[in-house]
Amino acid sequence: MKKQLFIFAIMLPLIAIFISGCSEQLINSSESNSLTTDFIGSLPTGDNGPANYLQGVTYCGTPKIVDLFAGQTTDAGSVTVYNDDINIYITVYSSFGYQDGTEQIKLWIGADSSLIPKNNAGVPVNGQFPHKITTTQSVNVYTFSIPLANLSLVTSCGNSVFLVIHADVLASNDGGVTITPETAYGGDIVGNTGNRWWYLTNYTIQCCGGTSNFGKKETAFAKGGWVWTTDVKSNPEKLPSLRLTKNRWGWAINLPLVNGTTNYDIYAGAGLNDIKKGVKAGSLNISINGSNVTVTYNMLNGFKMSEAHIYANDFKPTTIAPGQFGHTMYFNSLASTATATFNLFDTNNDGIWIIAHSVVNY
Repeated sequence: MKKQLFIFAIMLPLIAIFISGCSEQLINSSESNSLTTDFIGSLPTGDNGPANYLQGVTYCGTPKIVDLFAGQTTDAGSVTVYNDDINIYITVYSSFGYQDGTEQIKLWIGADSSLIPKNNAGVPVNGQFPHKITTTQSVNVYTFSIPLANLSLVTSCGNSVFLVIHADVLASNDGGVTITPETAYGGDIVGNTGNRWWYLTNYTIQCCGGTSNFGKKETAFAKGGWVWTTDVKSNPEKLPSLRLTKNRWGWAINLPLVNGTTNYDIYAGAGLNDIKKGVKAGSLNISINGSNVTVTYNMLNGFKMSEAHIYANDFKPTTIAPGQFGHTMYFNSLASTATATFNLFDTNNDGIWIIAHSVVNY
């Protein structure tokens, strides 16, 4: 399909505070998410273009251009990903523009695909993506601009990120004779979630010759009394296990639903559930008053959060993916404290279950 000309719209940077994470668990280890195991399938045919760039940006290295597919198979535009030594840019182009409404373009970006907000079926919950643009009918190209220092789990150039780009577009599969509203995803990787289609892409941060270190960032968990690993090497304290994975680290909290307050240490970078390998980053306070359960993060001096995921439920967790825990918080500026309240009941008399995940910068 021939793509139409477009008008650039220079958007103010949408600064996203994105999680950073445990380099041992997620970036430099065999435990990191794998495209070959997490995402499979065949992609529709597109023309990989056109390439679009934010005016005034001198990018480093090689950009990546992928198609924007509407209605699963229609090539409706493109996504161009590039970076300089300060920001990463994601320019989204729709050949026939966007639907009426608000927040027609949504973006999730990070180095660990398990942090993508998803429902229990593994389908992305686009409304929970932290980056959103409301478009106008007169413009068909928009750009997200995100500081490299805030990227989820990225500590230096050469690291890779996943991107999920969702858009409400106007599209045509007959050369523009018929134009219809469609949902669209940009990418060159097929999301593996059964009958629900979605696409994503990945991008390697290009080195620019300036600073290549974006700061210390780790994934963190509140230390509860349960692990989810089956490997003895990742259970040094011989805690009871939920048996959800072989060796990914992390803890779950199980406590009775009775009035009172309990506190748990938060550790960052404690690979293999060994707190000696990590650093204490703060504490988690759980306050119960009837069925109201309030979870509060309090970080130590020098530690701040860019994102948090909480599992709070009557039943034992069945996933280790923070993006499926059910409650996600993104912070527009790094946060030293955060609170969420849940209405819980103990219907099976085994207490309630809490997992408190966060990503900390320090």
